[in-house]
Amino acid sequence: MDSVKAQGNQELSAALSRGKAYIGRRTVMGTTVGAYAWKDLTTPANPGFPRGACAVSVTYTGQRAYVKVLTAGGDVSEIFCDYSAAGFACPLGWQAVVRP
Repeated sequence: MDSVKAQGNQELSAALSRGKAYIGRRTVMGTTVGAYAWKDLTTPANPGFPRGACAVSVTYTGQRAYVKVLTAGGDVSEIFCDYSAAGFACPLGWQAVVRP
């Protein structure tokens, strides 16, 4: 799992669990922490998720979040999602990134 502070009082997180990747958001205000709203990024609406994903990261710029996964074989793929109060919209599927 990876997390980053986003705009305002928002925290974005990416998680790998049981072979699936998720992006989530929650509100953090002082000692008050809201519940996560998660989106599964491995559904048919987001094609191309690589097999063997074993690590995940999340970054953001403005209202766009990027989730990257690394496979056990060394391949890297990413997906971007725009986020708003309504949730996450990920218009494209997973895309391969040049291997490190």
